[in-house]
Amino acid sequence: MRIIFLCPNVENITGGIKCIFRMAATLRRFGYDAVVFEPKGLRPKWFAADVPVFGWEVFRPTREQVLVFPEDQPAVLQFFANRPQRKVVYCQNHFYAAESMPDSRTYADYGVSHILCSGRTIHEYCQYRHPGIPSYVIPVSVDPQRFYPRPKKERIVFLPRKRPVEAMYIRDLFRFNYPHFRQVPWLPLEKKSEAEIAQAVGESSVFLVLHRLDSLLLIGLERMASGCVVAAFTGIGGREYARPENGFWVDEDDLAGCVRALSEAVWLSRDSGPRREAYDKACAQMTSQYTPATFEEAIRNSWEEILRS
Repeated sequence: MRIIFLCPNVENITGGIKCIFRMAATLRRFGYDAVVFEPKGLRPKWFAADVPVFGWEVFRPTREQVLVFPEDQPAVLQFFANRPQRKVVYCQNHFYAAESMPDSRTYADYGVSHILCSGRTIHEYCQYRHPGIPSYVIPVSVDPQRFYPRPKKERIVFLPRKRPVEAMYIRDLFRFNYPHFRQVPWLPLEKKSEAEIAQAVGESSVFLVLHRLDSLLLIGLERMASGCVVAAFTGIGGREYARPENGFWVDEDDLAGCVRALSEAVWLSRDSGPRREAYDKACAQMTSQYTPATFEEAIRNSWEEILRS
């Protein structure tokens, strides 16, 4: 039995691609023949991925192959709908999953037998939107060997990709409202490798979280684990881990509130007393729920059931 994860173009830097490769690598450690399909047969350069990668030649018309689809590739789902391979969806963003559902279809209409969900919010959506298809929560995991606090510089780091206009607006208003913070450097994390990002956030004091229409993203959790004080938007899916005690979170359209939250984050990053200790403890408690061990256990249990059915 070969398990083939269908992956979008790996030149795009997204957490979802990293999770696809991590699940395939975990299955290989468990003894399964798991590989990744990439349209051009390319291997990602922005993170380490010790998994075989194939192009279109990997597919065979047999039930001895299990195809694992991203949630947002309707053309690919349609292409394989009537082919004999077994089909599973790895849903990492329930908002984008709607792209694959014209005419109120469900994944069952494409021959999908099981759904893997990267968070509880997605799991609840899939149970409601795709009734009758067994679904499993595969919690994301933070790699403690890569994301950890380093000697800190006062610096605000941010990833503007999902909210470029808001990032510009927030930065300008923050500097205008708080002139005493104008000398605090800002660092956008664009087109950087996983190692470069880990180094940057580990050395930075504050992270501006610009989630938008997201599921349970790794970004906020990895920044908590890196010792950053985090502030801004949950992206809705991030509500699963966002708490008042582990960040300065605001409503999705509250830009003025975001600017205030960012100022609170900078003040807290300068604090070394009980308030900062409580914040660090709350972050550690939350990230302890998203470890490689929990990720691997969920993968083992779900795939044993999928392949046994």
